[in-house]
Amino acid sequence: MIALKAIPQIQPQPRVQVRAREAARRRGRRTRLQHYAMPARIALAFAVLLVPVMGYVLLMGNLTALNYSLAQATQTKSSLVEETMRLDDRIAQLQSRERLADLAGRMNMRDPSRYAVVDVPGPLVAPPSNGIAFLGAFFRH
Repeated sequence: MIALKAIPQIQPQPRVQVRAREAARRRGRRTRLQHYAMPARIALAFAVLLVPVMGYVLLMGNLTALNYSLAQATQTKSSLVEETMRLDDRIAQLQSRERLADLAGRMNMRDPSRYAVVDVPGPLVAPPSNGIAFLGAFFRH
């Protein structure tokens, strides 16, 4: 047994082969990724430029839409103010004393020559309810 310990044992090193395979695999992967590095950089630069420009365009479009709706609301308001003024003039014309006097004359109406006092009876007071509301008719005295 001592002789076996004295003779150096040669063991195959599978780790080196595994490392070599893994290194070859990594090189292949890195080489494939390097083919996409330049297009990826170009796409990133394009995106960095495109996002602010698109944001600006969207904001300007929104501002333009708001300006159009403001103009439409202003136009609607002015037309409503004009219509209100026309209707106020029409109400004033219809309520004028001269017009009402003319209509009363055409309907043979005249100022009263004697006045009458009419006595209007007050409202009837309901008798107080006794008992529960839906059974009140049965419990009245």
